Amino acid sequence: MLSRVGLRQLVVLLVLTSLLVAAGNMFWASSSLHQQALREHDLQRQLGFAQQLASRLQLRAGKEPLAGILDSLVMDDQLQVWVTGADGKLLYPAGAELSASQRQTLATAGQSYSAMVRDEQGHEQMTSVISLPDSSLRLLVQTPASGQMPLNPDFGDMLVYSLPAALLLMVLAWLAGGRMARPFRALASYTRALGKDDSLSSIQALEPSSREAAELKSGLLQGVKQIKGAELHKPPACGADPLTGLCTPDILPELVTNISLGGTSFSVVVLAVDDYDQIQEHFTPQLRNPALKQLAGLLLHHSRELDISVRMGEEVFLLLLPQCPVVIAQRIAERLRSKVQDYPFDGVGHMTISAGVAMFEPGRNDPLGSLKEAQKLLISARRQGQNRVHVMP
Repeated sequence: MLSRVGLRQLVVLLVLTSLLVAAGNMFWASSSLHQQALREHDLQRQLGFAQQLASRLQLRAGKEPLAGILDSLVMDDQLQVWVTGADGKLLYPAGAELSASQRQTLATAGQSYSAMVRDEQGHEQMTSVISLPDSSLRLLVQTPASGQMPLNPDFGDMLVYSLPAALLLMVLAWLAGGRMARPFRALASYTRALGKDDSLSSIQALEPSSREAAELKSGLLQGVKQIKGAELHKPPACGADPLTGLCTPDILPELVTNISLGGTSFSVVVLAVDDYDQIQEHFTPQLRNPALKQLAGLLLHHSRELDISVRMGEEVFLLLLPQCPVVIAQRIAERLRSKVQDYPFDGVGHMTISAGVAMFEPGRNDPLGSLKEAQKLLISARRQGQNRVHVMP
């Protein structure tokens, strides 16, 4: 069962995780798109500058030295300009050499080209290439790309505005978690006090807030009713058989009367060892008694906790099963019969049993008469071949 704190923590954790994931996605999407848009804008702006520079260079080429023209037009220290001729020879700046990345860019670029290009050091360069019309000259312009884009101020504003809403969601989640956990906490306290007289009414009065709480309430109500019923029909203390530890027959009249007065049905199984007179003839009590004790152990092992086991005679036993349909009692008897026939009993080896199964239902038959009916069915099973179970029709 989830505790109040555990359920609240789970709900709050889910809310916080959702908020963090949403905020992270918004941040990275916004940052990435913003950075991409800025770079595309810078590339277009540089390409426009390169086109203007090429136009002016074309107008003044042949009239002035190339170095003088470019020195007068390029004022930005970060902006670098290269001019190549028809054979790809570098004309400007004088004495410089093109890098491998620059030569590759010039070889693959068209008449007008602008893109991000990595240099030999791995740094990104905003690169633009322009071919001068009616000329063999080509212009290469490069500017170092800005490294890390700053956080978009609009996103910071968004965080500020969304923080109160996030806090409100956390508070609502905390309160909702407490409301959901309240029935579970109450059911837990009632479970610890199931023995009290008012436990049943307290559980019935509880209003569940979820399907799980309703199912738990239903299960607890059934458990309380079974506990109360078991206490009501709890058998009186019985004298223990000195050999097997089972109850003695003197418990049966009071036990059957208490169960029948409570309006509870029961099944009864009466079983006996087959051909026990021959076992008595061939085996001494020192050999028979351990076998009978083992048989009693099998009887206890294959019955329910609330069933009552009685040793009726030396080789005759009775099993009383409260609130047990006759079909289930028959299965228990058959399972016990099968286990006995395969069990190697100490001292006597293998034995078999026969059994009679009857049922008492309030208002339909007599409780003590059900015991007699089971005994008659036992006699019938022994007469018709032994090692079998007969059940009342």
